Amino acid sequence: MMRLKIITYAKVNLYLDVVGKYPNGYHQIESIFQNVSLYDELVLEDSCDGLCFSTNDKSLPTDRRNLVIKAVELLKNTFKINRGINIHLHKSIPIGSGLGGGSSNCAGALAGLNLVWNLGLSNDDLIKFARLLGADVPFFLIGGTCAVGGIGDIVNKLPFSGGYYIVLIYPGLSSSTAEVYRHNSLSIRRVRKGIEYYSYNFRKVLLELARKNWKRVLYNRLEKPAFNLYPQIAKIKDNIKKKIKK
Repeated sequence: MMRLKIITYAKVNLYLDVVGKYPNGYHQIESIFQNVSLYDELVLEDSCDGLCFSTNDKSLPTDRRNLVIKAVELLKNTFKINRGINIHLHKSIPIGSGLGGGSSNCAGALAGLNLVWNLGLSNDDLIKFARLLGADVPFFLIGGTCAVGGIGDIVNKLPFSGGYYIVLIYPGLSSSTAEVYRHNSLSIRRVRKGIEYYSYNFRKVLLELARKNWKRVLYNRLEKPAFNLYPQIAKIKDNIKKKIKK
């Protein structure tokens, strides 16, 4: 019986712009994802049959709404696995915080199941499965600092060494990414038709990042609709800005 512990890190968006909308309703983004040290823990243990999933967070769904469950079912059905698995998820990344906790857990489950069930999949193979499960999931199989395009599923590693600290403030609320994208205050910076990966503007952002001018690229187009939906977040930012000025 094999037992494995996987650490699944959170992420922040150092830069995020919305540059289009696909016919299926998903938005096209340009972003820079960055892993941070906040993490959840997944413990996977091989079992004779069935799936047993538990978590310390009672608010977390434990059915097919959970991406970890979807990852188990996807690999089990694809490779006709006749073994079971016991999974315990210890949550530290707040749910609905925009830190990618669910996607990170999903990526960790894919990587862990690959080892526990001895599937022999490469990381590129795992990324193909990740794209079937969620837009942000592929990033967490690469990690670090990445340029991200498409709906979040086009991921390219960036040679960037940070040398800075990120302070995360959690106001105790769970936000809906879908609601933020649907809000009428979201403006889309349209790029020239036919540009599928990164626009000229985004390439300039990458250049500034390479020059370590990271302060000049911090931007998030979702901030305005998020503030409209959750005014308490805007208030927190205003209070921080006032204290910095002092």
